[in-house]
Amino acid sequence: MTDTGMTTGRSVLRGGFWYTASRLVPQLYSLVISIAAARFLGPEGMGHQSFIAFTEISLVVLFGNGFFLALMRSVGETLGRDRPEALRGLLRWGWRVQGVSAAVGAAILVVSAELGASPRAAWLLAAVVCLVAILHTVPSAVIIGMQRWRQAAIVGLATGVVGTISTIAVLWAGGGITGMFAVEAAVSAVNLLWTGLLARRALAAVAAPTRRTQQANGVAADLRREAMRFAMFTTASEALTYVVDRRSEVFFLAAYSTSTQIALYSIVFSTMTALIQIPIAMATAISPAIATLFGAGAVERIRSGYARALRLLLLVTLPLTAAGLAVGPALLRVVYGSRYRDTGPVFLIILAAFPLVPLAGVASALLTGIGRGRILLFASAAAAAVDVALAALFVPGHGAKGAAIANVGGQVVAATLLLSSAHRLTGRLRLEPEALLRAAVAATVAGFVGWLPVSLVGGAVGVGVGALAAAAVFGFLAAALRILPRDDAAWLEHAVGRSLHGQVGRFCRLCARPAAAQS
Repeated sequence: MTDTGMTTGRSVLRGGFWYTASRLVPQLYSLVISIAAARFLGPEGMGHQSFIAFTEISLVVLFGNGFFLALMRSVGETLGRDRPEALRGLLRWGWRVQGVSAAVGAAILVVSAELGASPRAAWLLAAVVCLVAILHTVPSAVIIGMQRWRQAAIVGLATGVVGTISTIAVLWAGGGITGMFAVEAAVSAVNLLWTGLLARRALAAVAAPTRRTQQANGVAADLRREAMRFAMFTTASEALTYVVDRRSEVFFLAAYSTSTQIALYSIVFSTMTALIQIPIAMATAISPAIATLFGAGAVERIRSGYARALRLLLLVTLPLTAAGLAVGPALLRVVYGSRYRDTGPVFLIILAAFPLVPLAGVASALLTGIGRGRILLFASAAAAAVDVALAALFVPGHGAKGAAIANVGGQVVAATLLLSSAHRLTGRLRLEPEALLRAAVAATVAGFVGWLPVSLVGGAVGVGVGALAAAAVFGFLAAALRILPRDDAAWLEHAVGRSLHGQVGRFCRLCARPAAAQS
């Protein structure tokens, strides 16, 4: 018996909600911290802090993310093959591999500090954060590969509250950049210890110690070889994807522009990262489920799930895009202050690629789940090349705006290649274009209604009223225009219809197309 029974529409959707919380709420924490940093450090100081943080995160991505994806996929596929006894050996091997990677990543930051990077203490503390964060990928991959989303989310949500409050307190007390990284190092250590304990308990529940037979050892060895082979592709792919997804344009801004331009771009990018978490987290959540189904040979379930994910994510992304266009620039001015008013045009440029990002995330999750590492690597390489070329062309003359143009170009290339590759594997899919058109109409009207208070009233009041008006109008039009295909509405109602005392199910029924209209 395989573990595909735990991989249902309900489990994936609920996992997506927990994964969304684990990605979205920490981004909100980061936004709060960035607002405090902008106020206490000023544009120049925030530019320095952003550059250190960017370097640290870049190393974590380079040495941690690719192996995380490979290990997570191996855990899911192993459960799909009904081989839980091999998971303990897989975890021990993961610790050994990432121990070396963590040491290398931290050493690079230590060397930077010793060569004169300042503030020196901040760079050394960033090295500690890098070491711990790379090690954290091992237990995190095990928990997520087993689709224990709630456990994985609670750790970051709980420690994030403490970290956010502590960081603001440190900034208030004059701790500056060094104090910020000291708090991050402490929080990262707690995350590692807590997640490691959860991973051990999760393995104990499904992979009780067994006799170390030759067959079990052979299975474990095969898994390690497959995971390492896939990790080679995902590590290179994640490093190249980072060029597009994670502000590599900062290097060009540091070389050709000013710290103020770095701060402007960092604020916009952090805001966009928070906005994209809802759809992108739902997309990413399907990857371990696909790996489990792939291990069990459930190909048709993979295909139908991928098509539904595309449809529903488009329905989510359209109103978010409209809301961003309506209130985004004004919101940044209100939150960060008049010194950061130039964030508005940068925000609008980056928002141009917003609808494509979650769709690319679904395609990437599909390709990761079935182990198509070469395709991921090719798409990442092409997108990175375009991003770097556009950054070299536009950043010197246009600063943060040029960086935004480069990022959009890379995002478009990545999404095009990933979606086309996934389409070749899955064939023709039912995307319900009429439903998407109705959703686009509802989102456009809602966005216009939300923009009116922002334009006429302005300030915090205009932003608040505009956001509420846009949400209310979209909800009304979603029900009036029946934007949900009937099958998807039934699936959503079955998965989460009882939430909020049944109100979610009621709304799904209101938005569903009648059977006669859809036939």
